[in-house]
Amino acid sequence: MHCDSGFQPGFPAVGHGILRGLRGGHFWFDHRKACILDAVRACLGASPGARILEFGCGDGDVLAALSRQHTAFGLERRLEDLTAARRDGPLTVVAGEGGAPPFSRSFDLVGLFDVVEHVEDDVGLLRIASSLVRPRGWILLTVPADPALWTALDEYAGHERRYTRSMVEQLCVKASLEVVSVAPLFRFLWPLARVRAAIRGRRPVEDPESEYRVGSLSNHLLSTALRAERRLFGRSSRGHGTSWLAVARIAE
Repeated sequence: MHCDSGFQPGFPAVGHGILRGLRGGHFWFDHRKACILDAVRACLGASPGARILEFGCGDGDVLAALSRQHTAFGLERRLEDLTAARRDGPLTVVAGEGGAPPFSRSFDLVGLFDVVEHVEDDVGLLRIASSLVRPRGWILLTVPADPALWTALDEYAGHERRYTRSMVEQLCVKASLEVVSVAPLFRFLWPLARVRAAIRGRRPVEDPESEYRVGSLSNHLLSTALRAERRLFGRSSRGHGTSWLAVARIAE
């Protein structure tokens, strides 16, 4: 999100188009979305009357899934993503800046999925998002994990940081949220990512598409492994992963 108060994520414009072309059936996006939906169900149950806001919804991939079960809205500043979201389905998406969202405190849950790592003031952005949630409502976050996994791809994606578990917990506490859980995602990928980071180092990103694309066989094997991970671990907070999924609540 971008606004005059300094919330300026740095993911390059060309990257949005690359990811849009690769997302369908991609193991990473499918697993993250499934875990987000599991967490939303745990928070809200199956109540169709619950109101959800996705803060920085991009082209609406997660928002579309949320909208099948709840009354869901998306906030996004990029015109290209807004156009894609509206073209792909009957989604309620609103153009707006992260520092001044055009909503009141009317949501049961606000999600920020791979958003806060893109801004310098992650606490400030989380406080703004939290101000839109009703008392005892929910905040969901996904963020990249483990500073040791940092590579030039993080720099290309406009990341300000990768998070340890304690960093995620402190972020929520500083934003006056009650931490419910911080669970690792992509546990099976974490050892591979540590090796890749050690080998790759800070080698510049020359072909962004190749960084995200996987072959069909690799994609199938990774998808199968991550489905097994989801069955085995569920929402357990144990272990390490390449991302974190945090669940927090608004105080009374």
